[in-house]
Amino acid sequence: MRQHLIVAQTINSVCRSWPGAPKVGATSGGWLVSGPTGATEAVSTVEALWSLVLRGRPGAWPQDLQHAEDGSGVSAGSNAPGEADTLAIIADMDEVSAEERDLSLRVLQLGQRMTREPGGIR
Repeated sequence: MRQHLIVAQTINSVCRSWPGAPKVGATSGGWLVSGPTGATEAVSTVEALWSLVLRGRPGAWPQDLQHAEDGSGVSAGSNAPGEADTLAIIADMDEVSAEERDLSLRVLQLGQRMTREPGGIR
């Protein structure tokens, strides 16, 4: 359940500035995604979660998934958020382990990859 909470918080943090941003909630079997109309859909994999979230953001770009205090979200020469960005996303959680930081970073990288790949958003 803790991992589901981290994934939900990571995606919510990245998407919070989007107009009509989805709200992701963790469940024991996956996640619930609520859209701006209040409609809720359940998903059980991180890929399905990103697919649902990104479907609500047509034309999303990898940089749309970057998050940092300064707004850059990218380490020099990289297309992925750095560790500092991941920490910023999960900073309000009480105890953050290296494993949890890694999970958050992998979730962000998957979302970015899905925005770059043709047909990545199903």
